[in-house]
Amino acid sequence: MSAPIIIKVPLDKPAIAIDVPQGTEIVLTGSYTSRHDGSVIDAATTTWPAGSPGGASVDAIGLIDLESGGFHMTSRDVAKHEVRAIATDKGGESCAAAGVSAPCLVVNKRIALQKRLMGWDDFRSTLDGVGIEVALPAPVAPPIVPPKAMPFLEVGAAIVIGGILAMGAWRWKKGKDASPEGQLLALSRKVKTQLDRADQVVAAPLKPTVDAAMKAIREKRVDASSKEGKRVAEALRRVNERLEATMREEQAAKEQEAADELVREMESALEAADEMKRAHP
Repeated sequence: MSAPIIIKVPLDKPAIAIDVPQGTEIVLTGSYTSRHDGSVIDAATTTWPAGSPGGASVDAIGLIDLESGGFHMTSRDVAKHEVRAIATDKGGESCAAAGVSAPCLVVNKRIALQKRLMGWDDFRSTLDGVGIEVALPAPVAPPIVPPKAMPFLEVGAAIVIGGILAMGAWRWKKGKDASPEGQLLALSRKVKTQLDRADQVVAAPLKPTVDAAMKAIREKRVDASSKEGKRVAEALRRVNERLEATMREEQAAKEQEAADELVREMESALEAADEMKRAHP
């Protein structure tokens, strides 16, 4: 088996692209120790020393924001400072905002402000240690063809070429999806899907506007990376957030209605039981 590819994760960049297909497992290892508070921080956890305000403990927050970068954590070993995660089809927006393709490893700068009320650069300057590395599976080596297999060489070559072309197409699509235009179209499609499920009274005036925005992006009448494109993206994000909030409110209302109905049925059953008891003492 070929040795994995090892990449050091830099903390002076917002994110680094990890060029692996969906479903690929990566392994992050290593940690830092902060001179500021003595905490030990790896990719997904923070281990606080006994002298900390809350005592010795472990927080499930580390230096890498896996989910927003398009990775889902499958396991973590606090003692070994080892985290395993698989690539998903999510996280494109965070990667695009950092100027890299998805999936990517996003540096969790919030850990400095939220936990320590420090700026990121100030906190980063307190970190000592081996750092964090990510191990990627090595590319599969081409098989060695024995002499007797030569008659099938053309077939094998065709399969290899087909695989190369498929990989090229996948990389092209991935790069396009991660571009500002691809992210804007993805956001538009998401909002359109939500509108199809939303109350038509709310959705009716919004659908034509979203359709017009998608058409303008596809026809390149709006540059996704321009000021106007960013205004469109911000408007779509606000619509998306409002629709999600509306759906949550509607779901909560339905759940409350079901709970109220269940309470009424239980109260009715209890009253019937009390009447039977009084009738047959």
